[in-house]
Amino acid sequence: MRKVLRVFPFCLIIFSLAACGEFTTKDDDVDTGYVSEVHIYLSQDKMQRLYSSVATDSYTACTLDKDKWHGEAEIKVRGLSSRLKPKKSFALKIDGKKYMLERGQENGGLYNRIAMRAYQLAGVSACNTESVVLFLNDEYLGCYNFITYYDPDFMDGELYKCWFKNKLDMDRNHPLISQTEKKFPKDGDVSNMEHLICACSSFSDADWHEFVLKKVDIDKTASYLVVHDFLTVIDTGRTNYYIQFDGKYRIIPWDNEQCMLPGRKSYTLCNDNQLISRLAAVPEFKAVYNQKMQELFTGGGASCILNQLRNEAGAMFDNICTAMASDPEYATSRVDFMKIKTYVLNYLDKNTGRASDGDSLILH
Repeated sequence: MRKVLRVFPFCLIIFSLAACGEFTTKDDDVDTGYVSEVHIYLSQDKMQRLYSSVATDSYTACTLDKDKWHGEAEIKVRGLSSRLKPKKSFALKIDGKKYMLERGQENGGLYNRIAMRAYQLAGVSACNTESVVLFLNDEYLGCYNFITYYDPDFMDGELYKCWFKNKLDMDRNHPLISQTEKKFPKDGDVSNMEHLICACSSFSDADWHEFVLKKVDIDKTASYLVVHDFLTVIDTGRTNYYIQFDGKYRIIPWDNEQCMLPGRKSYTLCNDNQLISRLAAVPEFKAVYNQKMQELFTGGGASCILNQLRNEAGAMFDNICTAMASDPEYATSRVDFMKIKTYVLNYLDKNTGRASDGDSLILH
């Protein structure tokens, strides 16, 4: 267990989009528990450049220590909404590979970690995540998720970010190919995404049905949506998911921090955006979705992932509890933090939690 002096109270500092940060410290003991530590070092001029990256979207060279790894890296401030927050999220490049340092919120970022693990247990491609505590020039910034970004060296095909219509956009001109970003390969060819957009936006029900049977990975996409709906992920109407294409289309997750909310019984399955709504109307897709929901969550059989997910979630909370209580931005008492743990474990209880909603989890 490591104790570090000189807390960095990020909650006292709000950076504007183009401003540089000024650091403030105080002499309190910070107990980070047993969570892995990430140390990043920058000179003063590079520190100013880092916070200017909020506006310039450019990386700054740094030195990084994590576990047994020590070496050169690059860092920038990342995210849209998080850029205006006192506690920033960061993007990293290490040996040419991309990682994210996602700011842990009141739950320590564990909701997103639990969601990514649920996708993995369901056989869906999802980012590897790890809870860490972050130090910038030896100042403690708090709890973060260390996320391994989707890597073209380990994934086939193409990866896209795209907006599809949601309930608020039905009378607007969404989706637009101009709002599509091809994450990799960086070749400027978005023809496969244009094909999906055209099919989803303009095909008749009969043509859409044929398109889905031929061009959509129904098994993987249904598995994605089952986890998404079981965990009541609420902020994927426009963003926080990717489209992967390797001859067939599938949806894969990104940033599912907004999930497992108490108001879940008012949540509508498969009604997040136009793409999801149209997929859910295809009979063959609906059948696979219902089968996956029963196998993974509601049936309680050998394929049910709830027990393993619940055990892993409990361990995540226990491991980060001490560090979370010292987080200078979202510091909370152990009692309050463990109340969140109790809620999550109740949510994932196969007998009395979300699975007990029964018919509300089936597509009719």
